[in-house]
Amino acid sequence: MFKNRMLWSSLLVTLMIFLAACGNSSTNSPSGSNKGEEAADKKVELRMMWWGSQARHEATLKVIDLFEGKNPNISINAEYLGADGYWDKLNTQIAGGNAPDLIQLGNNYPDYVSRGTLLELDPFMGNEINLSDFDEAIATSGKLNDKQYGINLGSNALGIVYNTELIKKAGMEPPKAGLSWDELEQYSKELVAKLGSGYYAFADQSAFTHYVGHYVRQSGKALFDGTSISFDEADMTSWFEMWKRFRDEGIIPSAEKSAAYLEVAPDNSMLVEGKTAMVVMWSNQLKAFQEAMQDELEMIPLPSGGTEKGMWIQPSQFLGVSAKTEHGKEAAAFINFFVNDPEATAILSSDRGIPGSKVVREALKANAEPIVLKTYNYLDVAAEQSREMDREMPNIAEWDAALKNAAQKIAFGAASAQESAQEALKAAQAAAAKAK
Repeated sequence: MFKNRMLWSSLLVTLMIFLAACGNSSTNSPSGSNKGEEAADKKVELRMMWWGSQARHEATLKVIDLFEGKNPNISINAEYLGADGYWDKLNTQIAGGNAPDLIQLGNNYPDYVSRGTLLELDPFMGNEINLSDFDEAIATSGKLNDKQYGINLGSNALGIVYNTELIKKAGMEPPKAGLSWDELEQYSKELVAKLGSGYYAFADQSAFTHYVGHYVRQSGKALFDGTSISFDEADMTSWFEMWKRFRDEGIIPSAEKSAAYLEVAPDNSMLVEGKTAMVVMWSNQLKAFQEAMQDELEMIPLPSGGTEKGMWIQPSQFLGVSAKTEHGKEAAAFINFFVNDPEATAILSSDRGIPGSKVVREALKANAEPIVLKTYNYLDVAAEQSREMDREMPNIAEWDAALKNAAQKIAFGAASAQESAQEALKAAQAAAAKAK
């Protein structure tokens, strides 16, 4: 009897040791904490912040719900708004030590790296984040100084989107790819004359930073060459004078009307309202604008001119992680889900640009609706008109605000083209200097 009790005691101890070992084993699931101190089933809350159209908001919220359904221990609180005001809100949160865990960024992500805002993602690469199906150039586009800080959400190109029905109403042929600036101006004057009062050829986009970038690149220059501002007062004066002429000719709306339409989303657009025939936008925006209107839209490259190609293929957005997050592993797992999961990528489609994963691209193309195929096909056309992109200007949000202010002064008659050019150039130099 004594021996039997000893045997059972020994077996019980062995079983307890075995169970304890199982309970303390590490986990590779995204619910595991970064430091191994949290239980696998502990509830983790993340915050994600992004900008975009209503269509993007709805798609992103669906993906968040899908992720939470597959990862019940992780919840993601969404914070989203339009492009206007996004950077001000983000910067305010960062300054207050309250940055979201997951942050949507543009090609200005190096600014946030330099401020210590973003978490280095290299520890998660090949583990929580798998980019093995990504084209190498796209996979590494979120690197700075050989360290990964963001994951590319898609690639884009700028283009002129036009309303085919308005062109038909004017009895004209559609604008053709390869139009020079002068040819576009003449085409626009004829279009407005035939459409009549209340219609415009295109929107006032004199304050669109990347459109300016295209313009100066055609002269072999750049907004920023990697070390300094690479355009001058003469470039900006010429740009502003051209847009003043467009306004005087009535091919773009008045200053008052333009101020009421931002043209960055379908819910605030004269193109959608059928009053403007053409608008410059990123290729990934085409779907959202088309879904907001009945008239069919088409897309052609930006105006030609100068000695160099002005266009480029650009990463649309990146998804990064706050350096202050307590849940880097979970945030990284969500990023991987966002760019690789078949259900998630089918929901997101190409709203943030053409996906970097070859597998995802082929799946989307196989089941793509016509408007999405237009986006894919346009990117091929744009690539032929493009050369290597420039490094984005440091602190570009500051320059962007200054450019808008300078452009509005001309539009409302408060400054000359040269005065506004001087103001814009000075703001660009000041923004870039802060990065040194």
